[in-house]
Amino acid sequence: MHEIRLFKKTGEEKEREYTQCLICAHKCRIKEGKSGVCRTIANKGGKLYSINYGILVAQGVDPIEKKPLFHFLPGTFSYSIASPGCNFRCLGCQNADISQSYRDEGYESHLEYFKDLERVPPEDVVKSALRSNCKSIAYTYTDPAVFFDYSLDVMELAHKNGIKNVFVTNGYYTEESVGATKGLLDAANIDIKFFNDSNYRKICGGRLEPVLEAVKMFYKNGVHLEITTLLIDEYNNNPEEIRAIADFIASVDANIPWHISRFFPLYKMQDGRVTQEKSLTAAANIGKDAGLKYIYVGNIRLDGYEDTVCPSCRSLLVKREGYNILENNIIEGGKCKFCGYKIYGAF
Repeated sequence: MHEIRLFKKTGEEKEREYTQCLICAHKCRIKEGKSGVCRTIANKGGKLYSINYGILVAQGVDPIEKKPLFHFLPGTFSYSIASPGCNFRCLGCQNADISQSYRDEGYESHLEYFKDLERVPPEDVVKSALRSNCKSIAYTYTDPAVFFDYSLDVMELAHKNGIKNVFVTNGYYTEESVGATKGLLDAANIDIKFFNDSNYRKICGGRLEPVLEAVKMFYKNGVHLEITTLLIDEYNNNPEEIRAIADFIASVDANIPWHISRFFPLYKMQDGRVTQEKSLTAAANIGKDAGLKYIYVGNIRLDGYEDTVCPSCRSLLVKREGYNILENNIIEGGKCKFCGYKIYGAF
């Protein structure tokens, strides 16, 4: 097991046998011999350890647009990695086979399962990214919080080799963990799943406020941000909640791209409805009314809704079809080819 960086003894007399994890906003107080909500951080001898350090359940090369990141090194590839587990229990998780299957057992069974698996050294990930001509490494598919220390070790080596770092995340972080990524994390796509705390608790097993605070902290640290919201009927597909999400993004920076995604029934939400096209376009219009400059609709092919348009002269800048870029009119310095307007992002 690998000792993690961010933990502390609780200090309370009655909880001396507990140690508190400071990676994610659950801030689990973990008893000796037990694990936290994620089932990947365990208490042994009063210290906390990552039991899945270096175990990768996914490694592959993706277009950066798949993250989705449309304003960060467009047209490049990202070497994508994931370790098992998650600090959320989203009922509609699209990667439940690698994120949720590890939640229902104690860490002892995980140790037994993991002990004979190959552990990939951080330098091997960086070497693979370089061999694949990837401009970035994405910590994705599950959540970087459950392989946080491994991610930091990879990130340090990545920067030394001229490779950028990307989180695809639920954003459930603490001030301590956001601080630990400063200077290492270059970009992140963060889910704002709902603007309703009760639904966060019911559907995800988390809370809204820590996600909003993490967005603001990452932004303050200079991380390139893009936000994704999965539009789900009966939960967040209503004008009031959509507007609240859009207003929050605008309050941080109206330039932050917002990806509105179509829901498909998965995992424990098999009885849900596929989001209708008219709901997605209506949500995009609400975002425009809120002043957001870059809004995209995903998980569906709608002509023009994944294209980047200049907020100033309204010229087509980037024409996309799926993950492919068909036309790119953003010139050196990240400016509009037609009017010189500075486009948010890293190009």
